[in-house]
Amino acid sequence: MGLYFQNGTAEAIFVAYAYHAPGCEGGTDWAKKGWYRIAPGGTAKVLSGWAGPGKYFVFAENELRTRAWSGQFFTQLPSRAFDWCWQTGSSDSRTLGLAKFEVAWGIMDHTVRLT
Repeated sequence: MGLYFQNGTAEAIFVAYAYHAPGCEGGTDWAKKGWYRIAPGGTAKVLSGWAGPGKYFVFAENELRTRAWSGQFFTQLPSRAFDWCWQTGSSDSRTLGLAKFEVAWGIMDHTVRLT
């Protein structure tokens, strides 16, 4: 059971995602976590338990940062591994936009394929 990201490209990608986290600091109930390195054709499990119902956000990019999967929900993401509340940032972070996606009620496993 869980939430997965699958790399449908021919190069490694790095994925960060955000999820509902009641009580997170900064007056928001959202947390963000990354980076998951996913080899070409590979899959990473980022969350255990039922995937749905849920609202999530994702940002991904290739190693050279020439291709990205992004959206309109902006937050700071550092270059190193992190597990932060949505409002947390640092001097070495970039402000990046995450794309929102939703998983319907009763969905045990959900895979987001990045192509």
